[in-house]
Amino acid sequence: MADLTIATDHDGADVVVSVGGDLDYDSHGRLEQAVAAALDGAPAGLVLDLTAVTYCDSCGLRVLLGAHHRAGEIGATFVLRGVHGQPARALRLTGLDEVLG
Repeated sequence: MADLTIATDHDGADVVVSVGGDLDYDSHGRLEQAVAAALDGAPAGLVLDLTAVTYCDSCGLRVLLGAHHRAGEIGATFVLRGVHGQPARALRLTGLDEVLG
């Protein structure tokens, strides 16, 4: 199981959080913290780049849904970028691909 890696960058008015590795029970708390920190500055948008995510379980999906809701609460846009492989299948199977875009 790969470790979760997180990098935060600013792209104009948006905050981009790049995630890599496994997004699961053991690592979801780190992403929750990174999302909270990214949204503290009330950016215009939050982009979660999942290009390097290889696995996502229900805990990871819950974090993605929570990030979507938190961004909406502060009026920020929410974008998932680079979703592929198993994480894309998990989003499709749960219907969250329709909710999260």
